[in-house]
Amino acid sequence: MTSRIQRSALALISAFVACGGNTPEATVTMSEGEALYQTHCAMCHGDGLEGDGPMAAGLPVQPPSLFEHLAHHTEAQLFGLIRDGVPPAMPPAPLTDEEIRLVVDFAWTQVPDSLVDELREMQRMMEQGRDAESMDHDDMDHGAMGHDMPSDTTGR
Repeated sequence: MTSRIQRSALALISAFVACGGNTPEATVTMSEGEALYQTHCAMCHGDGLEGDGPMAAGLPVQPPSLFEHLAHHTEAQLFGLIRDGVPPAMPPAPLTDEEIRLVVDFAWTQVPDSLVDELREMQRMMEQGRDAESMDHDDMDHGAMGHDMPSDTTGR
C-alpha cells in the first residue's frame, strides 16, 4: 500500500516538474498556443520552429526560422504576417488576435535560453523604431522569406 502511495506521489511530483511548476492557467495557455502552432504552423515551420516542417521542401520559398522573425518584427508586424500571410509561400492563418497571441507566446517559449535576451532586445529596438528595417509590414519584402535574417542563430 505504501509503495503505491509513494509511486502516485512521485508521478504527481514528476508531472508538476515536467510542467515547469506553472499554474494551471499558464499550462493551459501554453498548451493552447502549442496546439494552435501544431495545427496551423508546424507543417511548414517544423516542430522546432526552424522552417523545416514536412511540407517545407515542396514550397516555392523555404520557410524561415521563427526565432529570427520574433526579433526582426514588431508585435504588430508579427500579427500581420500571421493573419495576412506572405504570398506565395505562407497562407493567411485563420486565427483570432487572441489565438495569434497564444502562438507568438508559445514561439517565445521555444527560443533557446542563450538567445532570449538578445532577441528580446532586438524586438524592443524594433518596437521603438530604432532599426532601419522597422518598416510597416506592407513595405517589407518578404518574397525571399528570411531576407534579413542570419542563416543560423541557434548556436548549433
